[in-house]
Amino acid sequence: MTTVKTGKARPGMRPTARKTWLLLHVVTSVGWLGVTIGMLVLAVAAFDAPQLYQAMELLGDLVVLPLALGSLVTGVVLSLGTKWGLVKHRWVLVKFVLTVIAVVATTFSLRSGLHEAADGVVGTAGGDVFAAACVSSALYVFNTVLSVFKPWGRTRWG
Repeated sequence: MTTVKTGKARPGMRPTARKTWLLLHVVTSVGWLGVTIGMLVLAVAAFDAPQLYQAMELLGDLVVLPLALGSLVTGVVLSLGTKWGLVKHRWVLVKFVLTVIAVVATTFSLRSGLHEAADGVVGTAGGDVFAAACVSSALYVFNTVLSVFKPWGRTRWG
């Protein structure tokens, strides 16, 4: 609990804790975006060099998923510990829903596509990986825009 100038207690994080969680959120979120853009570049290059899918598979398992989960967890902690709340503002709620969708898609779809492509499965795996990287990159950029501009006002629960 912190106190405001009126002396009334309000829920929230202490400034140092908030800044620490914010730093962790920015690092994991920007890292997730950066690795996804790197995966997009590798997906384009892999059309001519299929062995690159093995590198993408490693990134998907060892880097993308931990960053995705880190971004989700730190975002929830921040939303619950700050004035923004998880369901008070539309931009936070939209960001949360899109992040949950992205984490689920990364866990169950992207990684399996990467494993198939790395194993040399013939078919549409390469195109699927490219499409997933495009959609993921666009989604993370959109979430970044939401974080900067904070559009749409409050929800009915705010």
